[in-house]
Amino acid sequence: MPPHSSQVLGVMNPVGGGDPIPLTKTEMVIGRRPGVDIRLDFENISGKHCTLRIINGIWMVRDLGSTNGTTVNGTRLASEQSVMPDEELGIAGHLFTLEYDPAGPEAFLSAHKDLDEEVVQERAKHSLIDLAGLDTDDVKAKRPKTAPTVIERLSAEEGEFDDVVPKHFKQPPKPKKQPTDDDFFDLIADEVKKPD
Repeated sequence: MPPHSSQVLGVMNPVGGGDPIPLTKTEMVIGRRPGVDIRLDFENISGKHCTLRIINGIWMVRDLGSTNGTTVNGTRLASEQSVMPDEELGIAGHLFTLEYDPAGPEAFLSAHKDLDEEVVQERAKHSLIDLAGLDTDDVKAKRPKTAPTVIERLSAEEGEFDDVVPKHFKQPPKPKKQPTDDDFFDLIADEVKKPD
């Protein structure tokens, strides 16, 4: 049975202040035209901008091909989407919240609540403290037992330096020796000594 016309199914509250708009029908068209259910007289709102309808106790919003779009929590709508009381409905940049008691299937409502809790917990797992492994109160337990307590640093004058390059560094090729007269004579001598 459709609700009586004076029955309020929810309230659309402008974010930042303004008069609350009662939601009195199960489906309402929002726009700038005089014949719509909720008239928002702003230049950037289309004549018929979007619709709000309640399905199984949950308010749903659908954009009607408006020029400046409809959003839920800042995400532009491509299809019909639910609007829960803790979410922001954006109509061409004008923000509203819907005040109502969701009365849908318990599975949907609890899944929505559980999802919110999972997102909060998942964010906590990715903090820099957690990623660094410093999320427990007992930080000393995670320190290696062989770590030195004091690190000695030598100044350039105190340290001993040599010309030995560590093995993991690539050695530059040694320059080729220029041939000398002695090398030339040695080469000829070697050739002469070789048997044919």
